[in-house]
Amino acid sequence: MARQESLLSKIEEWVEEGLISAEQAEALRRREAEGIAISPARRVKADEIFVYLGSLVVFLAMALLVGLNWGDLGSAARILSMLVPTVAMLALGWHVSCADSTGRLRGSESDEEAKRLRLRRGAQALWLGGCLLSVVFFVVTFYELGLIDWSERGPTDPWVVVSCLLATGVAAVAFVLLPTITQSIAFHLCGSAALFTFLGWLDQTLPPLNHFHESLLILMIGLVAGGLCLALSEWLRARGRKELAGVSRVFGALAVLGFTLILAMDEYPTTWQKTTMEAIAFLASIASIAASVKRQSQAFLYSGAAFLFFLIIYVNFEHFADRIGMPIALLIIGALLIGLGLGTERLSRRIQVPNVSS
Repeated sequence: MARQESLLSKIEEWVEEGLISAEQAEALRRREAEGIAISPARRVKADEIFVYLGSLVVFLAMALLVGLNWGDLGSAARILSMLVPTVAMLALGWHVSCADSTGRLRGSESDEEAKRLRLRRGAQALWLGGCLLSVVFFVVTFYELGLIDWSERGPTDPWVVVSCLLATGVAAVAFVLLPTITQSIAFHLCGSAALFTFLGWLDQTLPPLNHFHESLLILMIGLVAGGLCLALSEWLRARGRKELAGVSRVFGALAVLGFTLILAMDEYPTTWQKTTMEAIAFLASIASIAASVKRQSQAFLYSGAAFLFFLIIYVNFEHFADRIGMPIALLIIGALLIGLGLGTERLSRRIQVPNVSS
């Protein structure tokens, strides 16, 4: 409401200054009024909420029924108990999605728009549940077939990695068929599960390495995974899907910054190795902040700033344990950051580059 009042007052000023005509001002007012009106297609109705709650309760009841009787079920029954709800959710989501596509051909009335949006939301929720449940289905299936030795290797078993990869494939197909934020989140979550189980399998499979070299290998894998997410983000952004690009950008930034921070906090036999990992983490955080200016990305800005803050606190606790050294070091670093910010702003004005905050 405050933004609308500010815009309306500016429109009046533009008319008085002769920047726009009275007719153009009226057109802008009408467009602004239409923009803030709540479309029937975006209203949340009580029946929709009850449907979602009812579906959640049914899913919880099925989970409890299977969980409480898991020991009494045979292998075939266990597999079927995972297969049936997974296929049902994916199939019902497909049916709802097809109904949504058919609804688009019947007109653009507000009631039809509202119905299509509810169908689309329903398909998203069903496919999200189906994609996440497919991970459990594949793991249970391979376990019951005797391929997974959970007692020995647990989630680091190679067939667990295969299960996560298959679920990622299912989520990728759902994302292609219904490219929405919900499906993008499901795809990235399944991909993240595949990444972490692969790292666990790699740790159990490779011969013992130097701890520093092993950390560098893990770092390279994390950077590649984050780079793939960022590449997907740029690909989606180039095709005008900015909301989907934002999800990939968040997961990519978290992968790059998260791996560098976690490995920087690890213990190493020599000081220079730990200092190297800390320097890489610092560079990753600063690069994320720099990329936020170039790409005007809040995801890069906030994630880079947050990880840089945590890293500064960690390094000070790690290297300045006494009562005087740590506060003084924090004061010096804080002053340097403030000076860096002010200097960058002054330099951007001097070279006439607009400093747009995001």
